[in-house]
Amino acid sequence: MFFPDSSLVSAPRRYAAAFAAPGFFFLPALIPVLIACGADAVEPPPPPVEPDPVAPQPVPEPAAIQIPALGTSATLDVATWNLLYFGAANQGPADEPLQMARVRDVILGTDFDVWGVQEVTDADAFGTLLDRLPGYQGFLASDGSVAGGSASYGRGELKVGLIYKTALAQVTGARIILSELDYEFAGRPPLEVQLRVTLGGASRDVVMIVLHAKAIADETSWERRLAAGEGLREYLDATWPDRAVLVPGDWNDDVDESITPGRDTPYRVFVDAAPEWVFPTASLSAARERSMPRYTEVIDHILASDEAMAWYEEGSAMVYEVDDIIPDYLDTTSDHLPVMARFAPGE
Repeated sequence: MFFPDSSLVSAPRRYAAAFAAPGFFFLPALIPVLIACGADAVEPPPPPVEPDPVAPQPVPEPAAIQIPALGTSATLDVATWNLLYFGAANQGPADEPLQMARVRDVILGTDFDVWGVQEVTDADAFGTLLDRLPGYQGFLASDGSVAGGSASYGRGELKVGLIYKTALAQVTGARIILSELDYEFAGRPPLEVQLRVTLGGASRDVVMIVLHAKAIADETSWERRLAAGEGLREYLDATWPDRAVLVPGDWNDDVDESITPGRDTPYRVFVDAAPEWVFPTASLSAARERSMPRYTEVIDHILASDEAMAWYEEGSAMVYEVDDIIPDYLDTTSDHLPVMARFAPGE
């Protein structure tokens, strides 16, 4: 394009006019696009955001099984039950929450007042069980409230314990006895608990002793049960000659004849002492019942002094066959059945 010499003076205006043309208004709009394209070429886009993992849902508690009640409001209802490695993750029933639920079902459903229990491994699991038993309290032989308990029972050992209705019984003392016979009792010396029991407006003092004797049918085990029984008889005669005494326990032998072939019952020292000492549950042995579903003998018994036998409700001793109610009982709950009896304290 030719410009006359006179146009040189106005050249800056022409260049300004050119930049002011409509086409140049698009340049500012393109700048962010160019910058963005350049950024994408240099820096990769951020990774996609992963959704938060779904929080695990709590495992639902097993549905309760209804166990028909056997306790009465007019009697002191006493039971003994071996809970088969209760609280041990590597022994006994594999499903610990299910075993917890079934033990709860039996105790709550049966509605008995006092339970002597054996083979509790874990104190925390026992505490959880108590939390699920409204109206009951309890403790193990290893509890700090038990005199001599921590010295006799370690954390992982099999322990005996007591569960009782708070509306009926009050604990006035608890201690470990016969610790000198620790070997004879297979490292499980008995738990002695003094209770003040109130029924019908009257209160009575009762001594409850929970034991778990040496197991197995060999000769040495029989001899240890024999020595433990003789030591217990001597202790009871010397310590509680005039008191109502009840001894619920896994005696690990029968009271008519021994589980050890060719041997008499190792508890002859009590059997021959009637009426001073009586096993009201001996009637179950005579009837050929069994307290372990896999076997044919009654090895879980309740011993009573003559003072306690004066309260015994005749014919009330029984094995509660809850294995007929609870499916797969041996795999989910225990290898022992509850054994129980009722007592009606008089005036």
